[in-house]
Amino acid sequence: MSYSSYLNTQDPQIQQAILDFYLKKADRFRAYFPEGEELSGSLTGSRSDFLALEEVSVQPWSGMVDSIVVEGTLTPAAIALIRERGKLDEDSCPHPLQLWFYELINDTEVLLRIADFSVWTLYATLDELQSLEKLKIPVSEWQEIFSEPEEGVTPLPMLESLQELVIQAAKELEFKLRAGGL
Repeated sequence: MSYSSYLNTQDPQIQQAILDFYLKKADRFRAYFPEGEELSGSLTGSRSDFLALEEVSVQPWSGMVDSIVVEGTLTPAAIALIRERGKLDEDSCPHPLQLWFYELINDTEVLLRIADFSVWTLYATLDELQSLEKLKIPVSEWQEIFSEPEEGVTPLPMLESLQELVIQAAKELEFKLRAGGL
Protein backbone atom coordinates (compact mmCIF):
# COMPACT_ATOMS: atom_id res chain seq x y z
CA MET A 1 0.00 0.00 0.00
CA SER A 2 1.35 3.41 -0.91
CA TYR A 3 0.98 6.06 1.77
CA SER A 4 1.51 9.78 1.31
CA SER A 5 2.15 12.01 4.30
CA TYR A 6 0.41 15.28 5.05
CA LEU A 7 0.74 18.06 7.57
CA ASN A 8 -2.62 19.19 8.88
CA THR A 9 -3.10 22.56 10.58
CA GLN A 10 -6.89 22.73 10.39
CA ASP A 11 -9.36 23.71 13.08
CA PRO A 12 -10.10 21.51 16.10
CA GLN A 13 -13.52 20.33 14.80
CA ILE A 14 -11.94 18.94 11.64
CA GLN A 15 -9.11 17.45 13.65
CA GLN A 16 -11.67 15.66 15.86
CA ALA A 17 -13.27 14.14 12.74
CA ILE A 18 -9.81 13.06 11.52
CA LEU A 19 -9.02 11.53 14.91
CA ASP A 20 -12.31 9.62 14.87
CA PHE A 21 -11.60 8.36 11.33
CA TYR A 22 -8.16 7.05 12.27
CA LEU A 23 -9.34 5.57 15.57
CA LYS A 24 -11.66 3.36 13.49
CA LYS A 25 -8.79 2.30 11.18
CA ALA A 26 -6.09 1.76 13.79
CA ASP A 27 -5.66 -1.28 15.99
CA ARG A 28 -2.88 0.01 18.30
CA PHE A 29 -1.52 3.18 19.81
CA ARG A 30 1.77 4.51 21.12
CA ALA A 31 1.93 7.30 23.67
CA TYR A 32 5.25 8.90 24.61
CA PHE A 33 5.91 10.33 28.06
CA PRO A 34 8.95 12.17 29.40
CA GLU A 35 10.02 11.07 32.88
CA GLY A 36 10.55 13.74 35.46
CA GLU A 37 9.63 16.52 33.06
CA GLU A 38 6.34 18.29 32.66
CA LEU A 39 5.08 19.64 29.36
CA SER A 40 2.04 21.93 29.43
CA GLY A 41 0.67 20.79 32.75
CA SER A 42 0.89 17.51 34.54
CA LEU A 43 1.63 14.61 32.23
CA THR A 44 1.91 12.39 35.27
CA GLY A 45 -1.87 11.91 35.31
CA SER A 46 -2.01 10.95 31.64
CA ARG A 47 0.98 8.63 32.00
CA SER A 48 -0.55 6.79 34.95
CA ASP A 49 -3.91 6.52 33.17
CA PHE A 50 -2.27 4.96 30.12
CA LEU A 51 -0.17 2.62 32.25
CA ALA A 52 -3.38 1.42 33.94
CA LEU A 53 -4.92 0.30 30.62
CA GLU A 54 -5.13 -3.39 29.84
CA GLU A 55 -3.00 -4.88 27.07
CA VAL A 56 -0.17 -2.32 27.17
CA SER A 57 3.59 -2.66 27.18
CA VAL A 58 6.09 -0.12 28.45
CA GLN A 59 9.57 0.39 27.10
CA PRO A 60 12.25 3.05 27.39
CA TRP A 61 12.02 5.47 24.49
CA SER A 62 15.27 6.16 22.69
CA GLY A 63 13.93 9.48 21.39
CA MET A 64 14.41 11.26 24.71
CA VAL A 65 16.50 10.55 27.78
CA ASP A 66 14.54 9.10 30.71
CA SER A 67 11.33 8.74 28.69
CA ILE A 68 8.96 5.87 28.01
CA VAL A 69 6.64 4.72 25.27
CA VAL A 70 3.40 3.01 26.22
CA GLU A 71 2.10 0.82 23.41
CA GLY A 72 -1.12 -1.09 23.42
CA THR A 73 -4.23 -2.38 21.75
CA LEU A 74 -6.95 0.13 20.97
CA THR A 75 -9.48 -1.21 23.44
CA PRO A 76 -12.64 0.81 24.11
CA ALA A 77 -10.96 2.18 27.26
CA ALA A 78 -7.86 3.23 25.28
CA ILE A 79 -10.01 4.88 22.59
CA ALA A 80 -11.97 6.82 25.21
CA LEU A 81 -8.75 7.96 26.89
CA ILE A 82 -7.20 9.07 23.58
CA ARG A 83 -10.37 10.96 22.62
CA GLU A 84 -10.41 12.71 25.99
CA ARG A 85 -6.68 13.46 26.19
CA GLY A 86 -6.20 14.24 22.50
CA LYS A 87 -8.57 17.17 22.23
CA LEU A 88 -8.29 20.86 22.92
CA ASP A 89 -10.55 22.63 25.40
CA GLU A 90 -13.38 24.85 24.10
CA ASP A 91 -11.05 27.85 23.94
CA SER A 92 -8.53 25.87 21.78
CA CYS A 93 -6.10 25.61 24.68
CA PRO A 94 -4.43 22.33 25.52
CA HIS A 95 -6.23 20.22 28.12
CA PRO A 96 -4.12 20.08 31.31
CA LEU A 97 -3.62 16.33 30.75
CA GLN A 98 -3.43 16.52 26.95
CA LEU A 99 -1.22 13.97 25.24
CA TRP A 100 2.11 15.43 24.23
CA PHE A 101 3.07 12.90 21.55
CA TYR A 102 1.14 9.87 20.32
CA GLU A 103 0.53 7.71 17.28
CA LEU A 104 -2.26 5.55 15.93
CA ILE A 105 -1.07 2.40 14.18
CA ASN A 106 -2.63 -0.27 12.01
CA ASP A 107 -0.65 -3.49 11.83
CA THR A 108 2.85 -2.03 11.34
CA GLU A 109 1.94 1.29 9.67
CA VAL A 110 1.74 4.61 11.50
CA LEU A 111 -1.52 6.22 10.34
CA LEU A 112 -1.56 9.38 12.44
CA ARG A 113 1.17 11.05 14.47
CA ILE A 114 0.46 13.99 16.75
CA ALA A 115 3.62 15.54 18.14
CA ASP A 116 4.25 18.48 20.44
CA PHE A 117 0.50 18.59 21.25
CA SER A 118 -0.57 20.02 17.89
CA VAL A 119 1.56 18.96 14.90
CA TRP A 120 -0.63 16.49 13.03
CA THR A 121 1.09 14.27 10.46
CA LEU A 122 -1.28 11.97 8.60
CA TYR A 123 -0.33 9.01 6.43
CA ALA A 124 -3.07 8.22 3.94
CA THR A 125 -3.66 6.15 0.84
CA LEU A 126 -5.65 7.54 -2.07
CA ASP A 127 -8.67 5.47 -0.93
CA GLU A 128 -8.40 6.93 2.57
CA LEU A 129 -8.19 10.47 1.19
CA GLN A 130 -11.36 9.82 -0.81
CA SER A 131 -13.09 8.44 2.29
CA LEU A 132 -12.07 11.52 4.26
CA GLU A 133 -13.41 13.80 1.50
CA LYS A 134 -16.77 11.97 1.67
CA LEU A 135 -16.83 12.91 5.36
CA LYS A 136 -16.50 16.59 4.32
CA ILE A 137 -12.90 16.81 5.51
CA PRO A 138 -11.09 19.27 3.20
CA VAL A 139 -8.07 17.12 2.34
CA SER A 140 -7.25 19.38 -0.62
CA GLU A 141 -6.13 21.98 1.96
CA TRP A 142 -3.54 19.65 3.47
CA GLN A 143 0.14 20.25 2.92
CA GLU A 144 1.80 17.15 1.47
CA ILE A 145 5.16 16.49 3.02
CA PHE A 146 7.72 13.97 2.00
CA SER A 147 8.38 11.69 4.91
CA GLU A 148 7.68 8.01 5.09
CA PRO A 149 6.70 6.40 8.35
CA GLU A 150 9.30 3.77 9.04
CA GLU A 151 8.06 0.39 10.15
CA GLY A 152 8.94 -0.18 13.77
CA VAL A 153 10.95 3.07 14.02
CA THR A 154 9.70 6.31 15.50
CA PRO A 155 11.76 9.38 14.63
CA LEU A 156 12.36 12.12 17.16
CA PRO A 157 9.61 14.72 17.36
CA MET A 158 10.31 17.85 15.35
CA LEU A 159 12.48 20.45 16.97
CA GLU A 160 10.42 23.42 18.03
CA SER A 161 12.03 25.82 15.54
CA LEU A 162 11.57 23.37 12.67
CA GLN A 163 7.98 22.86 13.70
CA GLU A 164 7.36 26.61 13.65
CA LEU A 165 8.88 26.87 10.16
CA VAL A 166 6.73 24.03 8.85
CA ILE A 167 3.55 25.51 10.34
CA GLN A 168 4.39 28.96 8.94
CA ALA A 169 5.09 27.49 5.48
CA ALA A 170 1.79 25.61 5.58
CA LYS A 171 -0.09 28.80 6.51
CA GLU A 172 1.61 30.76 3.71
CA LEU A 173 0.79 28.05 1.18
CA GLU A 174 -2.83 27.95 2.33
CA PHE A 175 -3.06 31.74 2.03
CA LYS A 176 -1.59 31.68 -1.51
CA LEU A 177 -3.91 28.86 -2.57
CA ARG A 178 -6.97 30.69 -1.26
CA ALA A 179 -5.85 33.93 -2.90
CA GLY A 180 -5.33 32.12 -6.21
CA GLY A 181 -1.60 32.86 -6.18
CA LEU A 182 -0.56 29.30 -7.05
